[in-house]
Amino acid sequence: MARSGADRVGATPAKTSGKRSKKVAAATGLSKTARTTNRAPGKSATVKQPRTQRRALPGDDPLAPERTRWLADAVGGSGALADMLGVSRSQTTRWASGEERPGAESAPLLIDLEHVLARVRLIWAEPAATTWMMSANAHLSGARPVDVLRLQGPGPVLEALDAGAWGGAA
Repeated sequence: MARSGADRVGATPAKTSGKRSKKVAAATGLSKTARTTNRAPGKSATVKQPRTQRRALPGDDPLAPERTRWLADAVGGSGALADMLGVSRSQTTRWASGEERPGAESAPLLIDLEHVLARVRLIWAEPAATTWMMSANAHLSGARPVDVLRLQGPGPVLEALDAGAWGGAA
């Protein structure tokens, strides 16, 4: 049995008239896109994974929701965390719920804040650890550690922490 051009592997079917396509759509109840891709009506071509199961992309922090919740608990709530990070209060709530992930600027800051705060808590318990982060520090020329962290990264803050922990000898 000879195959027509449309039946061969890799061949494209011949164009049909618009009237025929409309009749097929009416008869099957499927749009042209749904007919050609074997999808049910109303189904999208892309399948979105649930937010909790998304794969991490380069520059993405898959632990952002857990990290955000831990930091919010440690510093006294998502509002206090938002103030420390310089973002809106609703932003930290969306990060904690997994609705959104921190962007390219906020993600490293969130990780740095977690690291520094964990180090501070090795020396002082709460609420002293958060108070240290939010208070002027002589080793940082009177700046608050949280502000220096945002502007210069964790290096100077950890040096100030070590200097304070060792009585200024570090």
